[in-house]
Amino acid sequence: MRQVAKHKVVGFSLIELVVAMAVAMILLAVGLPMFLRAYHVYQLNNAAREMADILRLARYEAIRLNTQVNCVIKANGSTPPTTDVWVDSNNNGNMDPTEKMILLGSGGNLVDAGGVPGTSSLLAAAINSGANREPSASSSSVTFDARGATTNPLLTVNVVYLSSAVTPEAGYRAVLLMPAGGIQIWTSDQSGNWQQLR
Repeated sequence: MRQVAKHKVVGFSLIELVVAMAVAMILLAVGLPMFLRAYHVYQLNNAAREMADILRLARYEAIRLNTQVNCVIKANGSTPPTTDVWVDSNNNGNMDPTEKMILLGSGGNLVDAGGVPGTSSLLAAAINSGANREPSASSSSVTFDARGATTNPLLTVNVVYLSSAVTPEAGYRAVLLMPAGGIQIWTSDQSGNWQQLR
């Protein structure tokens, strides 16, 4: 007598598949908002670091070329709300293809100081005393001399502020350019509680 081998079918039932999908959807619904918030905070921090880096680059270019160099800030009229920031090595006021530039957009863009909370407490904590200058978010420049120092009045600190148009709850960032060329990045919540970003 010959025995017929029975093959057992292995797989998921429809109920098991539906339960697994439901658990995955719940985990996604819980985790996605936190992930998106962290991503927007990262974008804003990255924009502040890019701004600090382009200021450093302009300073190094001034030293390397042994001449005055501008870091130009100009709102991009063709695709708002974006801002072009570039190192104007030849000081012609135009962004040339060979000049280094960054494009700041909705994830982290420059804003005027008037809408930023707690700026006085930031300046008191960061520079204690002395003058500060807030370059315009729409059209301005920061100029470095051949030694790499800013050409503003003596002991003036340049401060640019950034925020996210996509996620205002990510807060604000401030990039402080000290007179001798040192740079600090500060972070704040929406209420203006500032602390230095490490």
